[in-house]
Amino acid sequence: MDVVWALVAAALAVHAGYALWIARRLDRLHQRVDAAAAALDEQLRVRAGAAAGARPAAALQRAAAGALAIDGLGREREQAESTLSRAISTVNPDEALVTANARAGYARAFYNDTVRDALVVRRRRIVRLFRLAGSARLPAFFEMDEATPARRTIDV
Repeated sequence: MDVVWALVAAALAVHAGYALWIARRLDRLHQRVDAAAAALDEQLRVRAGAAAGARPAAALQRAAAGALAIDGLGREREQAESTLSRAISTVNPDEALVTANARAGYARAFYNDTVRDALVVRRRRIVRLFRLAGSARLPAFFEMDEATPARRTIDV
């Protein structure tokens, strides 16, 4: 009978250790999501600033002002950034705007990758059963239209 209790205690210790490891991993993933969200927000602001300083195109400047006016990464920001992307696609941008646009795309891809990683861990049975995520909000993907700026044409 002592062997049975020893096996039960060992199994509980293994499960507790695994739950602690998963909880720490989830905490690190949430920290990565927060850092990636801050980096994405910064790159989107840089892109909007570059668009606002671009050649005078009224639609582009209105879209840039709308994107700069919104804080956070919610649905409203996604719509404003998509509007800005569509406006960028209609102009012949300078090199600063092309670079800022590419960096914003990379930051969005990195953010969405970290969100995916966190969601994979949050969907595990042990995380849901023991509520290891605590009160942390469920991270959400940032979806927006990608800008494909028109390239300058060289007349020969």
